[in-house]
Amino acid sequence: MTSAVISFTPKGDDLNALISKKLSADSYKDSKNIGSFMNRMFEEYDALIFIGAIGIAVRLVAPYLKGKAVDPAIIVCDENGEFVIPILSGHIGGANDLAVKLSKMTNAVPVITTATDINNIWAVDTWATRNGYCIENVENINYISSTLLRGEKVGLACDFRMGGGLPDNVRFGSFENGIVISPFLKKPFKNTLNIVPKCVSVGVGSKKNAAPESLIEAFKAAGLSRNAIKNIASLDVKREEPCINMLRGYLNVPLDTYTADELNAVKGKFTKSDFVKNAVGVDNVCERAACAGGGRLIVKKTIGEGVTFAAACDDIEIRLKQNAEVIFYKRWVDVDGSIISPYEQGMDLRVKQQPLGGKNAANNRNRTGKNRTDDSLSS
Repeated sequence: MTSAVISFTPKGDDLNALISKKLSADSYKDSKNIGSFMNRMFEEYDALIFIGAIGIAVRLVAPYLKGKAVDPAIIVCDENGEFVIPILSGHIGGANDLAVKLSKMTNAVPVITTATDINNIWAVDTWATRNGYCIENVENINYISSTLLRGEKVGLACDFRMGGGLPDNVRFGSFENGIVISPFLKKPFKNTLNIVPKCVSVGVGSKKNAAPESLIEAFKAAGLSRNAIKNIASLDVKREEPCINMLRGYLNVPLDTYTADELNAVKGKFTKSDFVKNAVGVDNVCERAACAGGGRLIVKKTIGEGVTFAAACDDIEIRLKQNAEVIFYKRWVDVDGSIISPYEQGMDLRVKQQPLGGKNAANNRNRTGKNRTDDSLSS
């Protein structure tokens, strides 16, 4: 994650120096003219960390916001280093996770406001992002999250091996709202959220100078997500074919090529053609090329206008329940009103809020550790 730390005052600059060093982030200090190149920063960085007032950060980033799928993580820290507040892209952009990381660096309080997190509900967008999976239709996340927050069930359909259990209220079966984990764009639920791992190799063959758009048409007919494709594969003598390179540009993935001997060595049951064997030295180009990386054939040879198309998928395991760190977001306040510790790890988020101050505060101190001191900023 590429990050920039932006501060506006001498005190904020000191915290900027600490955070930028520990994150290996770019540092922008005394940033009174930062607005003049904020647009460029949105393009260059995955996270923008402001040290100062939330209002300043909001006014600076507002003109450039596009949506949760593409906006960088936006985080605000006060210049005293007491609070870390993710204000945009908490899940997909990773702002919540980064805020927790920053809170540990500075012993600050992470102020998390996303409903699934504070109610200990499984967040499908956080899970997908942490695993590097694409969320095909971000606008449908709310159907899943809101259903789980109501304590109702959501459906699940998965084309991969599954390991571990399922999150609370996530079930296989027919429901109004559901999640599909697949390289194919299936819609089995009324409101379907498609999660797409990048795990598919596309194998292609082509006659000389086949129609440039022919492979794109074959790809679309297969029903695969563009986000599932990790590479295109073919015979080495076909690397310059216009239709293959047009598909490569359409999918924005690398092209891997193999010799006839290499493709003949690929193990598996393939659709053989004596005509193709006599022409190029291998009995099937597209299926063998798709499986050359070790994947399992999921789209058998299909024939288009002067082209052939196939696809193979990696053998991956899906784990919805993972041993991710659980942070208990809570203020722990001593009898004198000072903050004792910003979080606990591994606690049930559904535990009731402890009273602030009073006799319980001393117990809270013992459970959560020492007071925050300025020395913690230099650790």
